[in-house]
Amino acid sequence: MLSLDAMRKLRNAYDPFSGVSEADVLPEIGNPSRDAIIDTALEGLQSDDRNVRVLMLRVLAGQSGGKAVRGILAGLGDLERRVRETAIKSCGNYGMHPAVTARLTEIVTDDAEKTRIRRFALDMLARATGTAKNGLANAAADALRDLAKIPRCRSEILFRLLQMELVENVEELLREFVRDGSKDEAVMATCALCGYRVIHLGAFEGAPDI
Repeated sequence: MLSLDAMRKLRNAYDPFSGVSEADVLPEIGNPSRDAIIDTALEGLQSDDRNVRVLMLRVLAGQSGGKAVRGILAGLGDLERRVRETAIKSCGNYGMHPAVTARLTEIVTDDAEKTRIRRFALDMLARATGTAKNGLANAAADALRDLAKIPRCRSEILFRLLQMELVENVEELLREFVRDGSKDEAVMATCALCGYRVIHLGAFEGAPDI
């Protein structure tokens, strides 16, 4: 098993703002195998210290595969809010796994869950990518379709769809808003189907205030 110090170095490597890559870190910690990294994270997720569990989830964010999914699912079911939130943010490589998608959907629909965490879960579902051809992972697209039947989720789902590339399953979801939605929803979805996209101004570096 790897030491906590080694796992902290790996965590930094998966932080896009750290300036350190995995390739930089692995030689420093003895070039562990992928299995060794994941096994250490799974063991660490059994710790009573929530900070250790958060660390392990941040390392799992840089992994993939069925074994690592077990750790993500453990984090998504953790009793500590901070651990659950970290698990959601660590789901980027796992959105195509039906078990992860199902758990994120449960969080979105859990009225006892914090609003902030429910929104994080919905956002992660909307970012769950499959192949370049299909855009959204099929499991995530199916989850968004079901969630769109819940009134409080509809506007947030449509807003996210308006920002996506027009790939096949995104088009299908937008057409459902055109067919079944309110007048305003249908207009916005139609505009998206015609090639218009909502752009977050924060995506443009140095964008002027308006």
